[in-house]
Amino acid sequence: MIPEPTSTTNSNLKAICPSNVAATQKVRNVKISPNTKQIIYQVVPFYKGPERMTSEIWLADTDIAGSARRLTDGLFNDRAAVFHPDGNSVIFVSDRTQPGKAKDLYQLCLSNAEGARDPRILNFERSVQEFEISPDGQYIAYSSIRHSFAESTACDAKVYGFQKTPLGLWIYSFITGESRLVDGIDGACHIESFTWSSDGFELLYRLRKGKEAEYSEQEILVQRISVTPGSRPVTLGTYPRSPSGSNIWLGSGHIVGLQSYEPGNSLDARALFIHEISSGKPKATKRLYGDFEDAVRIVDMQSKYCSNRHVGSGMIAVEVCSDVDTHIDAVYLHRNNSTPKDNYLFAVLPLFRTQGDAIWFGAWDAKYAHDSATGKTTVVVAAVLSSGILNEPPNVWSIRIDENMETKGTPPSRAVTSDDRLDYDVLKWYYPSLTSVRYKLSSHLDWLKNCAPLRTEVIHWQAEDGTRLSGVVRSSKSAVNRPLPTVLFIHGGPYRRDIPDYMPYFCNWRELLASAGYLVVSPNYRGSQGRGHAFAFAANQGIGVYDWPDCESMVDEVIRRGWADPTRLAVAGWSHGGSLTAWGVTLTKDRFKAAVVGAGASNWEGMVMESGSPELEKAIGQRDPWDGELYKRNLSPIHRVDGVSTAVLILHGDKDERVPVGQAIGLYRGLQRKANARGKRGTELVIYPREPHGFLERGHAENVMERVIRHFDKWL
Repeated sequence: MIPEPTSTTNSNLKAICPSNVAATQKVRNVKISPNTKQIIYQVVPFYKGPERMTSEIWLADTDIAGSARRLTDGLFNDRAAVFHPDGNSVIFVSDRTQPGKAKDLYQLCLSNAEGARDPRILNFERSVQEFEISPDGQYIAYSSIRHSFAESTACDAKVYGFQKTPLGLWIYSFITGESRLVDGIDGACHIESFTWSSDGFELLYRLRKGKEAEYSEQEILVQRISVTPGSRPVTLGTYPRSPSGSNIWLGSGHIVGLQSYEPGNSLDARALFIHEISSGKPKATKRLYGDFEDAVRIVDMQSKYCSNRHVGSGMIAVEVCSDVDTHIDAVYLHRNNSTPKDNYLFAVLPLFRTQGDAIWFGAWDAKYAHDSATGKTTVVVAAVLSSGILNEPPNVWSIRIDENMETKGTPPSRAVTSDDRLDYDVLKWYYPSLTSVRYKLSSHLDWLKNCAPLRTEVIHWQAEDGTRLSGVVRSSKSAVNRPLPTVLFIHGGPYRRDIPDYMPYFCNWRELLASAGYLVVSPNYRGSQGRGHAFAFAANQGIGVYDWPDCESMVDEVIRRGWADPTRLAVAGWSHGGSLTAWGVTLTKDRFKAAVVGAGASNWEGMVMESGSPELEKAIGQRDPWDGELYKRNLSPIHRVDGVSTAVLILHGDKDERVPVGQAIGLYRGLQRKANARGKRGTELVIYPREPHGFLERGHAENVMERVIRHFDKWL
């Protein structure tokens, strides 16, 4: 890992600096056209400057490298773009009528280049939260507040838990140009998500008691309703808590979605659940993935360009996390007249796998199309990929996969039934032969590619109890060949993971610190994503049981390998990474010379009382403060601040609802009163006005990164 000094390194290349990171853009929201020939995506600043936020929509040709070009001018906040099902236009959200405020939908015609300058507003007369176009292209379903309320000038008091403006479900008709509220849905509840049936005649939606995060951990109602005016909803069932993302309603009569492996668990691996509702209500549930790898995102692959022989079928693409790697699978479900009642055919088709690169936070799409003229079937995967190993910043890539969708050999003697468990080797007879071509479509963030190169390596080791763990190590390629000052950087979540990507941002200091000369080690501790149910569920043992020992074991491993200087160690993280940093510092007292606690928790009882996600915090802290059994209380960092000699920098936003700012103030007060002399002298608290859990303002983002580097340079 530690490189030999080399004379070939370009000394003119600059290190990654906070000002560049704070001013950079991110690439996201990738969508493929129905015929798979074009791709749209969004380019948006990471942080807001002195003015309002703006963003751009870009268009690329799927099979032409470097073909990405700007579709909108970037003067407004144009975002969430999707292709109309006919492929001739794009629908997107923008604030063009009231810059910085409005959330209107616009339609942009792709056949006329001049149309990009003057898109047509779809006049809903209300702000749009989420939207989805019907498969036939005639309607848009969207969520918006049910009624407008006049602002009260007498008193702005808030009644806690009262839903003043719950979101309702609306339908807009392209034919009439009119919108209407879908009647019959409980107006006291909040529309959490919705999706169309494959024929466009019905909507499936989820309801919860309120829009706040707290209500996502309570019972969720699932209903379906016809789009015919006057229809009444049909209840399909409930979820114990909110699934991850939206459901998809397939032509095979299945509803698919992502839930915790054990659906009631707040802390668990995600798995794909398949619900059969051909008779009107769910009959059976199948679970796929989640045993040893995690399903984290799904998209509907079908369009009007699918083959007629796939009527009665459904195909989705699934993003699957497998340790530090990612693969995308197509899951195919089919029912026809020859299949026995309540049975269906099922197959899994691998489409794409990362190889030393990484997908940026769900920024990908997959689409299947059949050309009736040529008889050719094709699948396209488009993704924002980056690579720390190759020092490649995030950009849009396309992978076209031509396939022969004919079955191989004789079909199995039976279909998958409601009593079967979906194993990975079921119905492999459906696998096609594949050939793929890969194109890099965009060239964003070139400043990052032109920085002094970093060395990124994935390593594995064993925890003290024998559990195999993984993590990522980063350092400058110009680092000298000796043990380096080392920062243990811990990811948040806890249900997240560290992968070999290449994208620094305000609370992700891996590349920033490696570029500044530090060895940065980032472990995937138990509770992380990518290793299945048992690994993720370990977080339910409570903070400090497995997660912190796993993190510390990576430090021990790089010391053993001779990469890290054991006398110059630091620890840092944001969100749950900040919480684990506070835990480790107050537990070890003096092993780490410096630490940065970013938006971290210091008192888990207080988190259950004040955080926006009390059930999640209870699962992490393993205690309700009101249960009265004080002798069972798990210690929080605030209970162990005495004798700490680590210099701790505490960073927090004053509008943080996930981890309220009192957690930072409490930790600072405790350290100032109970730490030893070095700990008191090195402790500093910085609170940023207006900032939530994830910072929004460019000046604050840059200041955070500057302070982190100065703190470690001074104390480490």
